[in-house]
Amino acid sequence: MSSEYERNVGQLLAEKRAAVEKLGKTPDENRVKIAVLKQEIEALESMFENYNLGMNVFRRAQGGRTGLRE
Repeated sequence: MSSEYERNVGQLLAEKRAAVEKLGKTPDENRVKIAVLKQEIEALESMFENYNLGMNVFRRAQGGRTGLRE
């Protein structure tokens, strides 16, 4: 089960990685762009990981308090 957020972040990650690979063919000309893309990839990976950690906690806790409400 994946959300729209997970799909979109995954798609952005794939696009950024493809751009780094493409620019990596001429690294001397594109050194700054590659560095910026790598920082963006790192940020997206952190966002993706934080979202998954938060959702895992939510998914496990879902229904955990139903017995208390009855």
